[in-house]
Amino acid sequence: MIAHVAAAGEGRGRVVLWLGASAQASPSAIEAAMLLARAYESEVESLFVEDRQLFDLAEFPFARVLDQAGEGWHALPRENLEREMHFLGAALQRQVADAARRAAIPYSARVVRDDPLSAVASVCAENGPWNMVAIAEPFGAGDEQRLAQVFASVLDTTGVVIAGPLARRTQGPVVAAVEQFERLGPMLKAAERLASVTGGNVKLMLIGNRPDELGWLEGEVRLLLGDSNGPEVETVLAASGDVVPVAEAVRRHKGAFLLAQYGGQLVSAETSLRPLASALECPLLLVR
Repeated sequence: MIAHVAAAGEGRGRVVLWLGASAQASPSAIEAAMLLARAYESEVESLFVEDRQLFDLAEFPFARVLDQAGEGWHALPRENLEREMHFLGAALQRQVADAARRAAIPYSARVVRDDPLSAVASVCAENGPWNMVAIAEPFGAGDEQRLAQVFASVLDTTGVVIAGPLARRTQGPVVAAVEQFERLGPMLKAAERLASVTGGNVKLMLIGNRPDELGWLEGEVRLLLGDSNGPEVETVLAASGDVVPVAEAVRRHKGAFLLAQYGGQLVSAETSLRPLASALECPLLLVR
């Protein structure tokens, strides 16, 4: 699928910035959402999801939470949970609104109490199909399942943005990881759109797990690009899904984004994404 976001006012999608119940929001993920909106002349909607299961749990008399100081467990009455969620959501959305104001991006916000995945799917379906989802919380342990669920259940999205704990750079080149020749065109087009707002150029990273396959892919790509003043092309041998050479190449280029295919060799639903996400100094845009 082509990575795409509908333009502002078109009514067929936007960048949905998913804010969870965690007090953390990655500044790089927020900035990535703004850059995506600018690249596609789109808009950003922040979605703060109050997890319904937390409120259901608060109804039980045995429910306890650890206080913010980490000094002990205490009861959490429903009214206290309501108040804490309200303040948290308001603080996070002010942070996003400030970023949108600085970037001059059309912005809206909403609060939904639902199962988080259902909430994201419903919001995207309202104006689908050309949405992108940016997950505001830094990508961490156990988030592979959530990411897999987004791609499986949120049908009205063309891509998902995540940011690992080291992500801090959103200006510079856009690195497009290409594993299949037939995906070169769409990946290159998306990378060029992003690079137009990150202040850099496009770096094509051809990935393979066998030298002969990688050599064939490089030959076909260079034949297609010809002698045009196109993107820089390099090859990375990532045998058995080894992400170290990929992360190192992105770091060497000082990449602003890494663009990759979800479900391919580099980012597989069967293997952990955490090593790559934890090593990147920039956001990762995953497309179908």
